[in-house]
Amino acid sequence: MTLSTRLRDVVARRARSVPALTSLWAQYRRRKYRNHIERFEREKTGEAGRLPIGVVYEATMRCNLTCEFCYVGDLLNLEGEWREELPIDVLQRAFPNQDGLQVSLTGGEIFMRKDIMELMEVFREKGYTCGYLTTNGTIINEERAEAMADLAARGFLRHISVSIDGPGEVHDNARGVKGTFERTSAGLARLQAAAKRKGAPLRVSINTTVAHESLEVLDQMADVAENLGVDAIGLNHLMFSTPDEVQQTIQMLGTDDPKVISTFVTSNPGLDASRVQEQVDALAAKCRARGIRFDMRPKVRSPILKDYYTPGTPLAGRCLYPFLYARVSFSGKAYFCPFIRLEVGDLTTQSLEEVWTGPRYVALRKKLVDERLFPVCRRCCKVELDGAPMMDDAAVLAEGIAE
Repeated sequence: MTLSTRLRDVVARRARSVPALTSLWAQYRRRKYRNHIERFEREKTGEAGRLPIGVVYEATMRCNLTCEFCYVGDLLNLEGEWREELPIDVLQRAFPNQDGLQVSLTGGEIFMRKDIMELMEVFREKGYTCGYLTTNGTIINEERAEAMADLAARGFLRHISVSIDGPGEVHDNARGVKGTFERTSAGLARLQAAAKRKGAPLRVSINTTVAHESLEVLDQMADVAENLGVDAIGLNHLMFSTPDEVQQTIQMLGTDDPKVISTFVTSNPGLDASRVQEQVDALAAKCRARGIRFDMRPKVRSPILKDYYTPGTPLAGRCLYPFLYARVSFSGKAYFCPFIRLEVGDLTTQSLEEVWTGPRYVALRKKLVDERLFPVCRRCCKVELDGAPMMDDAAVLAEGIAE
């Protein structure tokens, strides 16, 4: 990491810690984002430059839990296929040296991959920063906690998002394994202690999802955060699509395989919109009162929340995620986006630049910008729904606390 990058990060962290500067920082981020994306909608070519601003790398699709609401649940622990994780030497070749490129790590449970720390070191040596990594926290031992704190102290690792869905037994039930909450809490404590010892500027947040199993205790997440010593909560609204929306989307994409759509498909998510609104408002109010940063994805504000949770109701908006971030799977295959797993390249035979600028990626991006939004994208965490701000002050303050 260059000296100028370090200086910028120090200034940004200090700005976020001063309430009077938060609004100015938000304005700067909004303007920077707007300037970056305007040409994509104006030019409508589907081209997005030589490289993305970031890569989301699904480091593994192995997982030690069985969460009912996991939108990649059907992809986890596939016998045989998960063994084809991209080897370190291929990863070294396929990803370019590019100072400041942001890589984010997700899965699966990334710590199921035995060489995960070596993988992160490769990215650090290439000049990348790790914007965030997501984990269920259950297998963060002392050695891993120390290694991550060291990566944070060296400027590589910035943010860790730990998935928690409620207090104690509620979390265990949601995650499908008894004792998960206790193990997650212990892993989080090890991580916090290591970061404190090293003076590492590591942001740790907890990430939770609106789900039928945990809705009635959603507001208690503020208590959970406080008890765990965490000052940021990221809320994911339930992501789902109806069977009709899946069919509409695959027809638009020119395929007849519904398996390319990777989201929770249901005709009825079983959630009452008015109760969701009450609980989200209660959680937000508790967070404000206790000085806990709060963000949600997508930005489902009150005027559109009922439509969001009503199956089949059209929602207007846009998505430019595939113009900004590359989605690379554990095996090196690159996909159009998290929900639409149409293959656009393969890093076992191509470089990231070749994939990003390839004709398949460009053609799909052009179709997306022409349509503004595919039907299955209406309830994705990446969507920008009409009536919701692109990036508000709270989101800038939280800066990535929800994936």
